[in-house]
Parts: sequence; C-alpha cells; structure tokens
Amino acid sequence: MRAGLRRIVTAACLLSTVVLTASCTEGPEPDVRDPERAAPAAGVLSEGDATTSVRRPATEGKAGLADTLPATASPKQRPARAGQSLAGQALPTNQWWTSVLTGAPDQPIWARPLAIKRTDAGLAVSSATATASAKAVVTPFAPALVAAGPMTVPEVVGYGAFHVVLRAGLRGGGTVELTVVQGSPLLYLDFRDAKPALTATGPLHRGDGGGPLARLTIAGQRWDVQAQDGAEWRQDGDRLTVDRPGRTAIVVARVPDQVDDAAWTDAIAAAAGDPVIRTTSHMAYDGAAGTVTQTLTAERRSGRPGVWALLPHQQKGLVRDDGVPQPLAGTYSDALGPLSVVRGPAVRVRVPMPGLITEVPAVTLSDPARAAVLDDLQRDLADEPPTADGGSYFGLKELGRLATLAEVAKGIGARPQQDAALQRLRAGLVDWLTYGGAGDTRYFVYDQTWGGLIAVPAEFGSNDYNDHHFQYGYLVRAAAVLAEADPAFLRDYGAAVSLVARDYSGTLSGSGADGFPAFRAFNAYLGHSAASGFAPFADGNNQESSGEAVAAWEAVARWGLVTGDADLTAYGVTHYALEAATARMYWLGEGLQRPAGYEHTVAGIVWDAKIDYATWFDPKPESIVGIQLLPLTFGSLYRGDAGPAAARSTQLGKEVGGMPRVWGDLFAADLAIADPAQARARLGPQLPREESTSRAMVRYWVEMLAAYGSPQPAVVADGPFGMAFGSAEHPRLLAVNPTAAQVTVTFRRQGAIAATVVVDPGQSVVRRL
Repeated sequence: MRAGLRRIVTAACLLSTVVLTASCTEGPEPDVRDPERAAPAAGVLSEGDATTSVRRPATEGKAGLADTLPATASPKQRPARAGQSLAGQALPTNQWWTSVLTGAPDQPIWARPLAIKRTDAGLAVSSATATASAKAVVTPFAPALVAAGPMTVPEVVGYGAFHVVLRAGLRGGGTVELTVVQGSPLLYLDFRDAKPALTATGPLHRGDGGGPLARLTIAGQRWDVQAQDGAEWRQDGDRLTVDRPGRTAIVVARVPDQVDDAAWTDAIAAAAGDPVIRTTSHMAYDGAAGTVTQTLTAERRSGRPGVWALLPHQQKGLVRDDGVPQPLAGTYSDALGPLSVVRGPAVRVRVPMPGLITEVPAVTLSDPARAAVLDDLQRDLADEPPTADGGSYFGLKELGRLATLAEVAKGIGARPQQDAALQRLRAGLVDWLTYGGAGDTRYFVYDQTWGGLIAVPAEFGSNDYNDHHFQYGYLVRAAAVLAEADPAFLRDYGAAVSLVARDYSGTLSGSGADGFPAFRAFNAYLGHSAASGFAPFADGNNQESSGEAVAAWEAVARWGLVTGDADLTAYGVTHYALEAATARMYWLGEGLQRPAGYEHTVAGIVWDAKIDYATWFDPKPESIVGIQLLPLTFGSLYRGDAGPAAARSTQLGKEVGGMPRVWGDLFAADLAIADPAQARARLGPQLPREESTSRAMVRYWVEMLAAYGSPQPAVVADGPFGMAFGSAEHPRLLAVNPTAAQVTVTFRRQGAIAATVVVDPGQSVVRRL
C-alpha cells in the first residue's frame, strides 16, 4: 500500500494505462515485446518485485493491533520447509505450492499439465487424463515416471509469480534441485554430486537412437527426457540413467497429444540446464478500450522462449503480436478443458473490464418502488445480526450488510435510515480495528510466523490463512462506505484498513512496506484466487465462493478510490476484471464446454486437479449455485449477461423441482438481469433469504434493472466510475463518484467518445445517450 493518502483531482489521473507486476526478485527485466509495459501512462505497480520481511506493522491514528495470538487463533503450521535463503521473509500462502512450505506429507503439487509428488521411491511425475462423472471432473495422480530415487522432504529455495524452486537431498548422496513452472510441460532437474536417474512406472518403449534426448512411450503417453549436451541416456529395463559425474541437469517433458514432432523438438532443444529463473505477471488497464491485459513472462537462464500450456480463459483472450507466441500442435487434458500449446517468451491475455459501479447509485424510482424499498430497509434495520458474536467471517459479513443498508438508504434519500446504518457500522468497524486489552472479543493480531493479519475470533480456519480475501473483503468495502461519509473515520482508522487490504491483496512495488508477502490469495497463472492457506489436500488448492473472491477486489478498488490512491485503485480494478472473467468461465460455466459426462454448467468448487458440483457446507443445488452469487453489491454486475442468467434460473428450477428452497433472494436478483418483472414477482415476505443479504438491496437492484435494462457491454466507462444499461443504440449511462473530488467519466463506443459525464463528490448521474 502506498504510504500516505493523496486526493484524486480528476478522473484523468486514474487508470489510463496502468501496469502491475508479480515476480521473483532475480535477474533483469526481460524484453517481452509489450508496448503497454514499454510506455505506461502511469506508475508501475507490483505484486512481488521485492522480498518483504516479517515485521509487525506500525498502526496509526486510533487503531491498534493486539501483541499476541491466543492459542485458538494461532496458525497450526509453520513454514518448516522454507530454505535458508527465505529465512525471515513474509511468505505467500494460498498458492498451488504452499503445502511444500509446511512439509505436508507427500501431497501432490499440481502445476498443469504436470503434477509431482514425493514418494518413497523418489519424485513421481504425472500428467494424467481427466475423467468426468455427473458431479465431478477429476485429474488423477497417475505417475508415468519416478525421478532421482529416495529423497528428503523438499524445501522451498525460491519462487516467482508462477514458479517454485525446490531442493531435496538424495539418500545415496548429493542433491537435486527442481524448478516447477505452472503452465509448463517441462520439469527442470539439476543434480549435484548425484547420477540422474528415471524409472518408468509401466512398460517402457524408447523410440530414439540414443544421445541426450530419449523419446519414451509409457502407458500410451509420450515423454521426452533430455540431458545436457554431451551426456547420454543408458537404459536398463524400465530404468534410465545418465553417467556423468559432478553436476548434471535434465528435463522431463510431457509431449502433447497430436504433437508435431519437428516443431516440438525445436521448442525443447537445449532445455536441460536452462531452467526458468524468473516468472512475472504484469497487468495493464486500458480505460479507452475497457480491457485488462495480463502479461505472463517466464525468463529462462539463456533467454530462449519457453513452451506454455494455456488454460481456456487464456486461449480465449490470447493476444498475438507478429506471430508471438507461436502456436504448437497438440493439447493436454485438464479438468477445466483441453490445454493448448504455444511457444514464446511471454503470454498476453486480454479480458474485458466489465464495468464497475463501486457503490449503490442514486437512481430515480417510481413512488411505489421507492416505498417498497423503504419498507424493506426498515425491516432490514430491525433484524438482529445472524450471529451476535460473529467472528472473522460472520462478524465481518455483518459489516458488509450494514454498509449495503447505508448505501441503499442514501440512494433513495432516506437520511435517518442511512445515519442509523452508518452509526452501527462505525461501532462495528471501530470494535474490530482497535484492541482494548484482556476481555476484548474482536480484534486483529499480526502473525509473526507467516507475516499477516489474523482476525480474532477466527472462523473457517482463517488462522491458517483460509478465506482471508472472502472475509476481509467485507471489512474493506464496509470501511470504504463509512469513510466516504465520515472523513474522521478515514483519518483515525484508514491506515489500519489499508493493512487489512494489504494482507489479502499483496504488497505494491516501491511502497517500502514490509510485513506482508508479495502476494497471497491471487494465483497469477490461474487468473483467480485460491482459498486454502496451506492447501493440505491431494487435489491441491481450491476456491469455492467465486462471488466473494470478485467482491474482495471490488473492495480494494473502492478503498483506493475513497483514500485517493490511484495505484491501489488500478490494482483492484485489474484483479477484479481477471477474477471476474475466470469466475464466469470456470465456476459459472459461461463460454466453457464442460467435459462430456459432467451434468452441470456451474461448478461449486474449483480445485487445482478437479471441479466439484458441491460445497464445503451443503449439497443443495441452491447452495452450490448461490455461493457464487454472494455478496450482492453493484459490483456483482460482472454477471450482467442476460442469457446465462436466464439459463441459470431455468436449470436451477429443473434441479430443485420448482422455486429455490433456500436463498431465494439471491436467485431473484440473478434472474432480474434477464427478467426483472418475474424477479419482482418473487419479492415477498415468504421469499427464502440469505441472512447477510439486504432485502432493500435486492429490491433496489430489481427495480433499477427493471427501469434501466441489463448492462450494455458495447459502451464502456473509463475507470471504476460507471456502466451503460439498456440498448446499444440509446443506453442509459450511469456514473458514480465515491471520491472527495469532482470526476469526469468518459463513455466510449467502439473506441470513440460517446459522452462525458461530470459527477460531483459522493453523487450519481444518469444520462440517456
């Protein structure tokens, strides 16, 4: 987080083209032929350009952190397998490789299309075919090769945005260093004082004529194993060795199905001894085009281009410049769908920035509609919190509900109700952001084991860094709502809120801020976050609530706006766009062909190795779909496509056999995207409710969509200040301004300026184009 708060003077100072980076710290910046990086219009931001130390952050104003964690809220694991080079660093949790840090006993690491696992016999390497059933698509761990022989539990000695370097001792002496890269079919192994060895797990057919490259077929799969030049593979039955003393590097590569042998051989030539040494993720927002571009770079020691296996969202949004990256024939199987193959130094993926209305807009409603919203608002304020002693999830979720009530009240001009909601919200936020000593029941503590904030009481394993973005996002957005209305709160508690945001969002380059890891929840190559802090599962890491993940980035963008931090706003907007794109595709199934045999469109949980039509808490279809739809804010309009919304409603009705039995308010709001009249008809006292969802917000949402129509993607607004609704020819333009200064919002259609809208601080403006 940038030190200090600077006010926004005009919208032009925000987000014209902003670049963000996630990287490891080794080596110079490579040239990846990226014009957006070469000439950014704003400052450079980072998720990981510098290591950060474990250091208790200072608090400012009236906020305060507790000094010690109670035993019930302390992490159950330590980074026991962090190498000496990482000592004292604040280390990432929630990554695809985090289980290695804790020394989890022999869990697979899923890198796509490869997976590795330490076994009694050595390092098992798998790249198996995903299999589908009615409620799951699973990639089994079925190793084709075992490398190196018996070894110690690996330790982490380096990492980047989407690679990790592991080191293990070998029982026969010497060591092996492993470089594992997400999205790479190549596994790099560097042996020191040991002889490289590989053992096939099934019948082995070798199809080459000898030398440093051995072409193997094992159980119908093609594998190429390559040693450094001058070495030669020797075969003894199902075992291969390289007889070369000292230090020898090899590469194990899974050959794609339907490969072009000549192009493939050229692509992996001289890969042994030339590992990836740095991975970065840069994100740039183009306000004029309404897009976010992520540039993933994998720098090898030699500078040669690498081979990439692309996930479905990367295939859809792949940007090619002068034939770079070069497509290669072949695919790999994956639970999310086939992975295509390209070659190049970098991959650029472009996704739409679906518009972001960061607060409840003030729109004109009919008198009956306004009266209905006001009646629902009164009932919401009369509700008791679902759990009076709610902790890090339910307690912070209640703050989110109160913030929504305050905004709806503001939207309809109900000042007494707005003041009542803000008063309760302020009391709750102050309670969480201060520590009053023994007897205090709600507070934050800085954890000096991993480097992060833990909310007490911790719920759903948040003391093990589970769900921090799900939970803390509610607090950050609620604080932004209060700070807009109450500058004194921003002055007294703003720095503490920024710490909470930094805990789950990451550390920005150049901030000089220690205490938190460079990145936590977000996984750069996957394009989305992961929820399990230590990932102690055979299927890798996972995420259930895609809706809460997107809302966490909405909260970062909103906090950046309210505090006047343009860099933080850009950081939130770019992550919001990418998380929203992958949420729509992988969880909601939009634009994705699920593998044959899986009988659903939606996935409840997306893992590294599988998808499940399930949740952690309830098998009902309403819960599986509904957990993707909460919390309901106007930032939820990334799900604004009427066709998929209508299809979700129809499919859910078939699976349930009628109307939703639980969380009917969420489904009414979702249906309103496609059919607001039918959604309105569902709003009544018997409608099943999700307890943290405001009745008034649901009704306001439905009435606004009934009056304005669904979001119109053909017209885009620059920055998180607006969105168009209705027809492409004559849409309604809605602009909001939660900042303390006047902003000018520019709307464009096909790149040309369609309208400019001036919005005063804290106001909303609607204009017909």
